[in-house]
Amino acid sequence: MQRAAGRADAFVPIQEPVQAVGSRYIDWLVPGLLGMNIMSTGLWGVGFSIVQARTKKLLKRLVATPMSRTHYLLANVLSRLLYLALETAVIMGFAWLAFDVRVHGTIAALGGLALFGALAFGGIGLLLASRARTIEAVSGLMNLVMLPMWVLSGIFFASTNFPDAMQPFIRALPLTALIDALRGVVNEGRTLAELLPEVGILTAWGTVSFALALRLFRWQ
Repeated sequence: MQRAAGRADAFVPIQEPVQAVGSRYIDWLVPGLLGMNIMSTGLWGVGFSIVQARTKKLLKRLVATPMSRTHYLLANVLSRLLYLALETAVIMGFAWLAFDVRVHGTIAALGGLALFGALAFGGIGLLLASRARTIEAVSGLMNLVMLPMWVLSGIFFASTNFPDAMQPFIRALPLTALIDALRGVVNEGRTLAELLPEVGILTAWGTVSFALALRLFRWQ
């Protein structure tokens, strides 16, 4: 009736959907999958190679060589880094081509985080394999370590969904720190300087694990 009498609307509402950067689930998921891959490669790759060499009596032969335990353990961790760049490039490249997932931070920051993550989980892998004598034993230990992080660290859903009482423990997990930092670089464009707490957690895990592995490691 008002319009028939000549009323004019002050404005005409329209819908303009806005998609924020990194707001899609796939944008959130890909860094989690990358972190999970870095963890699996560090643990399984390092741990399996050492235990396999022990079961084949190869480690006993190394005792007679000038190589120290430090050099041998470092070589196992660093050798896995050769595959790190390829794995990261494949995952992020596929995500970009298939789902238009873009890295809003720098490639250097992404590579640095992948390196810190690989060293941290490589150290944990060394620790788990330092005394294990069979593949079955090291497999059980690795699954025991990885299962809590698969569930709690926010790979497929946010870790903040868990009760507040669990948050200090969840925040201290290396995979939580790695995934949170990767999401900061990929989705928010953050720098390594802005992610020092997460980098510190990864460094602490890697340093302590390697030191313990060096102390506990046995050639046979």
